This record gives sequence, C-alpha cells and structure tokens, in this order.
Amino acid sequence: MSRNLFNRFSMRLKSMTLGGVMVFAVISSPVAVQAETQVPSSVEKAIQNQLAKVIPGAPTADIAKTPVDGLYQVTVGLGIIYMSADGQFLLNGSMINLKTDENLTKSAMSELRQTAMAKIPVDSMVVYPGKNSDNGKKGRFMTVFTDIDCPYCAKLHNEIPALNEAGVTVRYLAYPRSGVNTKSYNKAVSVWCSDDRTKTMDLAMSKKKIETKSCENPVKGHMMQAQRFGVNGTPNIVLDSGELLPGYVPADELLKIFNNPS
Repeated sequence: MSRNLFNRFSMRLKSMTLGGVMVFAVISSPVAVQAETQVPSSVEKAIQNQLAKVIPGAPTADIAKTPVDGLYQVTVGLGIIYMSADGQFLLNGSMINLKTDENLTKSAMSELRQTAMAKIPVDSMVVYPGKNSDNGKKGRFMTVFTDIDCPYCAKLHNEIPALNEAGVTVRYLAYPRSGVNTKSYNKAVSVWCSDDRTKTMDLAMSKKKIETKSCENPVKGHMMQAQRFGVNGTPNIVLDSGELLPGYVPADELLKIFNNPS
C-alpha cells in the first residue's frame, strides 16, 4: 500500500476523535457499546487481518461487540471505527441509541481520552489549581493543549481566574503549532524550564518578555500526545469527563458544561 494511502487512512482515524461524517443510528435497550460477550476468535482474526492489509504495521486493535448483531467496535489508538464480522465492511461515524439519545461512539471516545489523559504525568504540566482542590489533586479539572503565540489561547488564559474561583483546575500541555525549534516552541521550553512555570506562563501569555531557558523538558512529548488526541488547532480542551472541545470556550460556558454534562 502506498504511503499516501496510509496517511489518508491514518488521518481518517484521527478525524474520528472529532466525530465522523456518517451517523449510524440504533434502536436498542440502553446498553454500552462494549458488550460483555466475548468476541469470537474468528471475528478477531478476520478484522485484524483486514486492518493489517489496510495499515501495514498498525498496532493490534481492541475489538468489542456492539448492540448491532454482526457489527463490531474497533479501537485503534484513540480512533474508533465499526467493522463487519468478516472485516470486509467499515463504518466511520457515530452510533446513536435512539431510545436514550446517547451517542455511544462519543461516550466510548470520552472513556478512551480519560484513560489516555490519566497516563500523562501531571508534573509534566503547567497547573493552575482550582479553589479548594488541594493544589489540583481533587475536584473538577480540564487539560488544555496550548500554544503561547495563539491569540485564542491567550484569551482562554485570561479566563483561568474565573475557572479557578469556581473550583476548576486548569492544566496545560504544550502544543506549539509552528513545530519544533521555532520561536513558539522555544517559548514553551522556556516556560517549562522556568523556576515558576505558572508565573512565567502568565508573562508569556501576556506577550511580555521571558527569560530564555533550556533543560530536559516534556514539550516534544506533549506534541506527540496532541497528535494522539487528534488535536489540529489550539486551544483544544479535554474535560475531566474525556469530552474534547476544539477551540476557545469562555469560562461561563465551560462552567455550564461542567455543571450540566451531556
């Protein structure tokens, strides 16, 4: 398979984190996408073999039953697709339970993001603890992929005091969109290498000069995580529920989402 086709399919998997173009609706009892019944080994083999043909060298997928007979949820990294038992048919989109109005794909994606985010060390982030959060160790939180030179990132940064006052901890991961060894990248490194990350981030976000520093830092690792999460712009907000909000959202709207999760 050509490299271009590989890239197109990989991009398709990434796009699933933001919602597919096809809606696959199901009328069923209110059950989760993953069923308890074990997937037959013949189905596992057929789907894995087909994926190996489409994406040579791809990691082994997690395969689970869905409420629809003969249709299986296939998870590759942080991407979800649906495939037939023989691996010959693929659906890219959202599965919705029409009885409960639950988007089963969205729920499954949120769980994947929660699990993936929990594996990123908090001490690698710039953390603004919410009120009564025990320095960010308890209570509600959101994690933001941010770019210091992004105007909307700076706008969101100005909302942190209101979020903190409401008890929401804000955690930053670095995603300088211009790439490695650029001005934005070097600013991020300087923030993460500073003695006081939050103070230096405040200065950088307000366009004030910060001391240039270099050290062993997590910035490149954060950029790789951004790719895993399907981030293609900044800011990108991942709530503690696992929900992904692509773009700037004002504090009052964020608090409404926290207080009234979908």
